[in-house]
Amino acid sequence: MSRRDACLPASVTRLAVCVLPLALAWFIVALAATGLPGWRCAPAGWCASAQSNDAFDEALEKAQLNLRRRNYDEALKWFKRANGMKANNCAECLWGMAQAYSRLGAQKTVLETCDRLVQAAADDPALVAKAYNLKGITLSNLAMEKPEKRDSKKLAEAEAAFRKVLEADPEFGLARFNLGVTLIRLNREAEGLQELKAFVENSDEGSDAAKEAQKMIENPRRARENYAPDFSISTPEGEYISSDDLRGKVVLLDFWGTWCPPCVESVPSLVHLNKKFSKDPFMLISISSDEDAEVWRGFIAKHKMTWPQYLDRTDKVQHAFQVHSFPTYVLIDHEGVIRYHTSGYSMFVEGMIEDALKKALKSAAKRPPPQTAPAPQASAPPKPSPAAPPIAPPAPMKTEASRAETLAPAPPGSKW
Repeated sequence: MSRRDACLPASVTRLAVCVLPLALAWFIVALAATGLPGWRCAPAGWCASAQSNDAFDEALEKAQLNLRRRNYDEALKWFKRANGMKANNCAECLWGMAQAYSRLGAQKTVLETCDRLVQAAADDPALVAKAYNLKGITLSNLAMEKPEKRDSKKLAEAEAAFRKVLEADPEFGLARFNLGVTLIRLNREAEGLQELKAFVENSDEGSDAAKEAQKMIENPRRARENYAPDFSISTPEGEYISSDDLRGKVVLLDFWGTWCPPCVESVPSLVHLNKKFSKDPFMLISISSDEDAEVWRGFIAKHKMTWPQYLDRTDKVQHAFQVHSFPTYVLIDHEGVIRYHTSGYSMFVEGMIEDALKKALKSAAKRPPPQTAPAPQASAPPKPSPAAPPIAPPAPMKTEASRAETLAPAPPGSKW
């Protein structure tokens, strides 16, 4: 027998070892593909489940991305799609939907979505607390739509919602801030101040919220009225403007961008407004959301936007005023109280802004002039009596400036 014949059985054995496992694998795949009973069901169900999870994750990711980018309508579409994949009972989706509705100003739908979220997130106290907090904020804002005629029923409902937050999550500090503000608005000042003091004691020293609460403790009027937040800007010409510099003036903030068609459409009316009220105690300030500084500078030069301009690169002013859409206009009176706030542009909005501006200027004109001390009369000083005891100098007067004359922190009752 030749060497080759002697090796043949070993070669065949090796071939069998290599080929048979591959053939068996292909056989299993073929059975699964043909749909034979007992073979297809489990693999097909597993694949469908995996595909469903992938689709949900993709939809949720797109929703959250659009929410961060402030594309609220698009975010809603994807949150709803993801929620549908979870039998319309996805707590994370409902929370995203509630935030988007809030940004879009759909207050009634916010309340309905928060109620659904409380049910869907029953096993997640932190998310339940968020739902009740947003519900309370929404109710409080609805109650204060007309500050001169506040809705006590909605404020009471807001109080109940904030107390539910603290029941679900006692560490949710901002709920205590919001509760304090709501109680003051309900004319229960002592209770409200107690809550604000508790909030300050348990907050990081120096935080914006703690500073805001402290100012409300010192002057509860800040909780009752919609005071503007402190802010500062630097113009392209190098001029620094802060809230303190604007005391006594009526201020219109224009939040805009060159990329925004309605913003661009509004520019001629702003030019007209700035010129018309140039002799009044009024200042127009435009806060841009542009990313390209050169485009921004070129636009304001071309369109002769000669009033103070600011490129809000870090969104700090937008965040302070909770701006979520463009254009947004905020009118602040001479006392620092927000008197008009709207988003979008139309001829109607233009008229409303001018009417609110005239009203604020009229109110500022009624402000009493600052008191000045009378000039001393020229007369010879009396001769001191040698027997008289020395007279101690008078104690300095406490002249703390009225809080109503300063611009101050963010609108109350809006802490998330």
